[in-house]
Amino acid sequence: MDKLKRIFKDIRNDFRNYVPPLTATIDQEHHYEVWAELNGVRTFFGKVILHTGKVELAFYSDIDRETEWAMYPGDIFKRMEGKFECEIKFLSPELQENIQEVISNMVDYFIENKMLGKDIAAE
Repeated sequence: MDKLKRIFKDIRNDFRNYVPPLTATIDQEHHYEVWAELNGVRTFFGKVILHTGKVELAFYSDIDRETEWAMYPGDIFKRMEGKFECEIKFLSPELQENIQEVISNMVDYFIENKMLGKDIAAE
């Protein structure tokens, strides 16, 4: 379980690097969730949840396959293709780098699609 707690904390910290411009709506020892907001409209961005035996990772789901291909590098694409969540039991350096890249790509996507304020994200 200590290995899973470390995975959860590492991914939570990856999300926290983008708060702000994202907003943490749940910040608990086992559940961390972030949302984007622009002009009073809130949109789910992503979450990480520590379960017994696994860590659940989820991202905004309303994107097409072509966009997924561009936003999800490497192994994370295989895990996330056609769904918005996956289970993680081992976090290799490559997978963590992929997750960090997805978060960064998603922030850019949200800004481009006017779901997250540009002025805040530019800071």
